[in-house]
Amino acid sequence: MNLELEIINIKDVQFAEKTAISDGVLLINRRELQELLQQDKRFSSVDIELAHPGESCRIVRVFDVVEPRAKVTGTGQNFPGVLSRMAIAGEGRTKVLRGASVITIDHTGTAPPNSAQARIIDMVGPGVSLGFYGQLQNIVLLCPPASGIIPSDYWHALRLAGLKTAVYLAEAAQGIQADSVEAYNLESLAANSKDMEQLPRIAYIYQCYGLQHLSGDKPLHEPIFYGDNTYKLMPTIVHPNELLDGALVRGYAYGGSAETYDIQNHPIVLELYNRHGKDVCFAGVVLTVGQSTEPERERSVAIAAKLVKHVLAADGVIITRLGGGATYVDLAQTAELCEKIGVKTVACISIMANDRGTKNSLIFNSQSINAIVSMADFPVPVTLPHVDRLLGGPLNIFEKSAGDEITVPPRMIEGASNVIGASKIRVREF
Repeated sequence: MNLELEIINIKDVQFAEKTAISDGVLLINRRELQELLQQDKRFSSVDIELAHPGESCRIVRVFDVVEPRAKVTGTGQNFPGVLSRMAIAGEGRTKVLRGASVITIDHTGTAPPNSAQARIIDMVGPGVSLGFYGQLQNIVLLCPPASGIIPSDYWHALRLAGLKTAVYLAEAAQGIQADSVEAYNLESLAANSKDMEQLPRIAYIYQCYGLQHLSGDKPLHEPIFYGDNTYKLMPTIVHPNELLDGALVRGYAYGGSAETYDIQNHPIVLELYNRHGKDVCFAGVVLTVGQSTEPERERSVAIAAKLVKHVLAADGVIITRLGGGATYVDLAQTAELCEKIGVKTVACISIMANDRGTKNSLIFNSQSINAIVSMADFPVPVTLPHVDRLLGGPLNIFEKSAGDEITVPPRMIEGASNVIGASKIRVREF
């Protein structure tokens, strides 16, 4: 599969009479975009605001972040299975507005104070250096739910709004010459090893969803993989290009998962691509979920390890997890079985930090899992400054106004802590 990302560097975003890109400035017809999003009657209203780096602005209750992307005409489908008809992602040419993002805000108010679901983005102050999104030109969608709309239906509408906007904006780049082109081409399994016999084959097991909090209508209303939910998903081999090109989006349990932006720019996939043919042979990706019962977990663990060892023929594997503590069990058992059958394993974890009243702890102990990478979850509070402008709500998630000076755990800053490594925070032990 061959995927080409045509990068357009965005240095500013402004409202204008026509949606277009001029000299690196993204111009947006605000009314036209509002009319597009207001077609979804699950919203009571639609407003669009812009947030620029360095502005005294705070974005509150972030639901998701999406990088604006759109397929070059005739080379594939945009977010197949979600916005367009089903097609395999990961091939063709895609326009990318690098330096911009679409941010959706959750207006349900269901998240408790100081929870990860009340995440914020600061455009100024220490939150910018801890996170990542405060450095982008942000298009913020403020779409409160219509009366009578249940949260899962509303979140589904929010997801569609973010993806629609991402495509709408990137389509303005049709016909514009790219500033750079990124090419991703991983050959079929048989051809992948050619001239790389001396390099270690490295696979990646990506736990994209967790079922530990499964309840109500969640399985029916949380489609994240090609427009379908991952309930009962068995470990499945996917091409890494599919992840980079819109096959997978963020789930509703957004406190413990990666933003869609991070999946589009998946750091582990990109690093393995970067090293492919140099010091490793990128063997492929196994997509899986964290299970809710032990029999399901045992089945999932066995299949994932089998695919890595006997189908991808990997010498080593990287494993990441998401969600709460229960998904560590899936990670630990998968890592142990991979080690047992001869596949060297790196387990990527985010330690449960003591902002919840507990000591830093790792909830598994295995002698065979001896290569562990921390994905930067730490408990030291951060004080964020007063801001002049506040986007999102409700505002009563803190004891005082969310626009005042506030002290928060770093996990509340969108992009500061991330289960797949899309974070700037690093810890080195000497």
